[in-house]
Amino acid sequence: MLAAAIPSILPRAAYAQRGTNTLQQVFRDHFASFTADYDARYAKELGNFRIERISRVATRFLSCGDYRRGVARIRCSNPKCRHEYFRPFSCRGFHLCPSCSQKRSLLFSEYLDEHLLFTLPHRQFVFTLPKALRVFLRYDQRLFGRISRLIFSLITTFYSAAAGKPISSAAILAYQPFGDALRFNPHFHALILEGGFDPDGQFYFLPIHDNARLTQLLRQRTVGLFLKLGLITEQFSQTLLCWRNSGFSVDNSVRLDGGDHAARQALAQYIARAPLSLQKLTYDRAGGKVLYHTSYNPYFKQNTSLWSATDFIAHLTQFIPPWGVRLIHYYGLYSSRCKAQWPRLPHIARVAPRGWQQSHAEPMPPQANATESTTVSHAACRSAWAKLIAKVYEIDPLICPRCGSEMRLIAVITDPAEVCTILRHLVKIGRSPPGLDASALN
Repeated sequence: MLAAAIPSILPRAAYAQRGTNTLQQVFRDHFASFTADYDARYAKELGNFRIERISRVATRFLSCGDYRRGVARIRCSNPKCRHEYFRPFSCRGFHLCPSCSQKRSLLFSEYLDEHLLFTLPHRQFVFTLPKALRVFLRYDQRLFGRISRLIFSLITTFYSAAAGKPISSAAILAYQPFGDALRFNPHFHALILEGGFDPDGQFYFLPIHDNARLTQLLRQRTVGLFLKLGLITEQFSQTLLCWRNSGFSVDNSVRLDGGDHAARQALAQYIARAPLSLQKLTYDRAGGKVLYHTSYNPYFKQNTSLWSATDFIAHLTQFIPPWGVRLIHYYGLYSSRCKAQWPRLPHIARVAPRGWQQSHAEPMPPQANATESTTVSHAACRSAWAKLIAKVYEIDPLICPRCGSEMRLIAVITDPAEVCTILRHLVKIGRSPPGLDASALN
């Protein structure tokens, strides 16, 4: 009897809404100074015409969690409880916003594990280029697409040569321009199927053991690509090919088994992560300084970096890509075009992930209009953020912290005047939402 009564007297874990985070505070205090100084101090390194793109991303980030832009009213369904709170809208941006970026990485990892990756062994590759070529990626991030296609072609060429016949494989390539302490360190993460299928549907397991030869081939093809694009001269290309320590490297020490879902999701979150962690950030508002903590770096012999607030913003915003540039690409059998053919390929459908198989358990009639969009249900949209918060913090925000009943969305308020009236009333009665700046309501 006592054991059965214990759960009812334990305090419930409550979902605590976040207020203005440290990074938002830095931007609110110093982004105007950064934009004013951009041409004189930062344009040479970051690009002469990038301030408009940076400003748009920053403005969107600063609106994240701003109650004045609209709120959702959420109330407990228990008529005896009626606990409620207001939740502001998210920016849904992932270049700066740590919260929305975390949600995106979780969605990405679930999509890969449940709807894309075959139940076959995969291997993670990390490709790096020499410093002499990295500078081109700073000013032309569209090079990522060309280099990622080159990398996938190297892998499929090896697979076909090893099997003695054409092999169809699959890969996901992610470009990460950052390293520790917000340093510019462009590299490529690749999650590659360890083998592929021949034209008859037979799978060939083809592990790559000789990284030295793969690195040499990467070196030759990449130098050739840069030469073809006119980025380097013939003389410099020969110099790059003659260096004893080329600066090119390939690491493939991480292997993922077909059924290791936890490892797949963890790796997917890693390759889609944001460049900055709020837990490592300290802001001295009075002095206008930002301190960032990292693991100890034996090369730089430090584990902290200290910047002025505007210099910190410059270091962080250098990783915002140009408009329309995707940092994650899908190739081979994982491309959208090939994935549409999966239902007609029995050898692929057999090794497709569980989520995809469940959604294709019954034959689906062809669409009358291929351009017609698919509508996500209202219930799925309503609970998406709740599911993500529950996964990160092990707390369900749609469960009442007082009585344990279901919390329900009862209203979405977007009219600025009405929102401000509600917020002023909450401030007046002492129920001001977390992170709300009451002075901004005047």
